Amino acid sequence: MKRARKFFINGILLGCTTVFLRGASLAFNVYITHVIGAEGVGLFGLIMSVYTLATTVASSGAYLATVRLVTEEGAMYCDGGVRKAMRVCLSYTAFFGVSAALLLLFFARPIGLYWLCDSRTVRCLYLLSVSLPFVAMSSAMSGYFVAVRRVIKSASAQIFEMLIKMTVTFLGLSVFAGRGIEYACMAVIGGGSIAEICSFLYLYCLYQSEKKKRNNGREKEKRYTKRLLGVALPIAVSSYLRSGLVTLEHLLVPVGLKKFGASASASLAQYGVVHGMVMPLLLFPAAVLGAFSGLLVPELTEFQKVGNKTGIRRIATRALTTTFLFSIGAAGIFFVFADELGQAVYHSGDAGLFIRFLAPLVVVMYADGVVDAMLKGLNRQVDSMGFNIIDSAVSVALIYTLLPRAGVDGYVVVIFITELLNAYLSLRCLMKTTDFGLSLCKDVFRPAFLILSSAYGVRWSMEHFLTQSLANGWVLTLCLLLTGAVYAGMLFLAAKTEQATHPAGRCAIPFLKWKKPAVPPLRYGRNSETRPRCE
Repeated sequence: MKRARKFFINGILLGCTTVFLRGASLAFNVYITHVIGAEGVGLFGLIMSVYTLATTVASSGAYLATVRLVTEEGAMYCDGGVRKAMRVCLSYTAFFGVSAALLLLFFARPIGLYWLCDSRTVRCLYLLSVSLPFVAMSSAMSGYFVAVRRVIKSASAQIFEMLIKMTVTFLGLSVFAGRGIEYACMAVIGGGSIAEICSFLYLYCLYQSEKKKRNNGREKEKRYTKRLLGVALPIAVSSYLRSGLVTLEHLLVPVGLKKFGASASASLAQYGVVHGMVMPLLLFPAAVLGAFSGLLVPELTEFQKVGNKTGIRRIATRALTTTFLFSIGAAGIFFVFADELGQAVYHSGDAGLFIRFLAPLVVVMYADGVVDAMLKGLNRQVDSMGFNIIDSAVSVALIYTLLPRAGVDGYVVVIFITELLNAYLSLRCLMKTTDFGLSLCKDVFRPAFLILSSAYGVRWSMEHFLTQSLANGWVLTLCLLLTGAVYAGMLFLAAKTEQATHPAGRCAIPFLKWKKPAVPPLRYGRNSETRPRCE
């Protein structure tokens, strides 16, 4: 019970922090969109696609490797092993972070001129290279705080970083926005780079204060470098390939739209609507799930380390059930209120149209993120990255083929196909690993019916009893809150009714059926003789 309470508290803290950060980031993106326009958002998206590849090289799988190493040492109460593992992880990230920064610094001009085909991106790439070493080392320290269940410290660092980023970017845009799109993008990127450096310094101070609390005990295993490389390098290699394909995908989108007949500025604007406006809004509710799914990695790693298969099955089943209930609710709200959200947030009819088209995909994207986190906790990260590589390769091939013929509609089709493919492969792998249980009637069809009934009922009521438009900010907020409350209440009543009428009933999908084991979950305490310990 203490373990579950701690997990829940950490999840709530991290979830609230993530929601606040996503909300602030979304509001900040709206502000940036209004300042630099859709074309500027598209140009910024191209630059950030290269930055994503650079940060992938800089971190090279360090976050997950840190989480696994520190969790494994903590499971055996080896304080000395934790300190040694962190020294190795920080050295690893420093090497790859500096290497990535030098590579981006030296190749910024050819990347801007020949890859992005826009000279306005060169100076922005120079600015981005400065922050790469700090991003890399921050990933290792964030992994440490997640592994030792001190998420409040990493969460406070994220809030600190966001405040610095917003402040510096606002000041930069107020000075340089009038000089053109290039200088506006430099102001945004410069603010992000300064914030990354400040966040690293803050995390480092927190880590130093945390390190003093640990004892210098003996290490049971001294092959930390080998263990680190065994986890990080496969992730790093697959991440390089995956990020390279994603970068190519983002570069091909404006090219394909231009081949379809759009001008260069219109292509960037369409790309900016989908990736700079719609996708951040659709992924905003995933902040709550992302917080809890990140905490699943050390929990599953520890259960796997001590051989608690029953606990693994139980966690996987509950995580997926909760994910489907939450994501179906979010998808229904986006689908019903798509036009109002597009107008209220971005003042764009096109944004509302894309929100409605992509709303059903929210269920798949949210579930795929949680499944990927669980696969990483179960040491199946190579399989997960392999699925992501397949996803990206198929996406590149389809973009190259469909966009010149179908334009932005073809891009929406590509997103659907690749997300469904990735989710299927990941879910199938998790099913083979954990043998989880899932009910099609209870976990999919019922919440879909309930959220559509709730959303359309609230929409009809508001349209008939209020004179103001639903696109009005406070009216739309009230609609969303009422819909969520009605949906949650109907779920609660349905669960109580099912429990009262048929306690053992469960309409399970045959190939996903899981029989609850008769053996109770294993429990390990600090003084347990059966648990591996650091001698």
